[in-house]
Amino acid sequence: MLKKMLMVISLTIVGAISTTGQSFAANSEVGTVTRLQSAAEIVRDGKGIPLEVGSIVQENDEINSKADARVEITFNDGTKLLIGENARIGIDEYLYEPKNGIGTAILSALQGPFRFITGKISEMKEKRLEVKTSLATIGIRGTDFWGGPSMGTYGVFLFEGTIVVFNSDGGRIVSTPGTGVDVDGMNIAPGEAEQWNEERAQAAVATITFR
Repeated sequence: MLKKMLMVISLTIVGAISTTGQSFAANSEVGTVTRLQSAAEIVRDGKGIPLEVGSIVQENDEINSKADARVEITFNDGTKLLIGENARIGIDEYLYEPKNGIGTAILSALQGPFRFITGKISEMKEKRLEVKTSLATIGIRGTDFWGGPSMGTYGVFLFEGTIVVFNSDGGRIVSTPGTGVDVDGMNIAPGEAEQWNEERAQAAVATITFR
């Protein structure tokens, strides 16, 4: 039963979609930096560019944050990405075409904590929304969730909505706010969704909270 549910939801949430020549070109402007604490940079075409509030974010950018840093990126549709310290987050693809009902958001969480809060892109009829980590992929609907190192493992915590956390060994549907899953390895299926205690949840939130 779970496998069937995973298949249906995964196809709905992260199924591949066709895009046309009308789609945004590679390296298009997809968002801006709306809040910044401490130092961070965008790596674009192999060069580091110091971030400031108002900096443009493009497809294929990688955001690298320094110690004690926090970065908030607001995308064209209102989606927000919060990034904690010593993180590396790649903006692999981002497409928002409301007239055509198409939305694509593919990010790579290479290192460090983040929080992803979907905007209008989650309302598109055809959408592919996912965050790839080194251990698992997170398929997204209209969602607010956190991911990053937690209690000696990699944790994914749900604030609102539904996500599917999966890798080559299996997957979990997470749809109850306040619950999360642990991913202990690339070839280890994500654990059962469980309620996080207040201490663990607050520790996760602290990693992406601005002073």
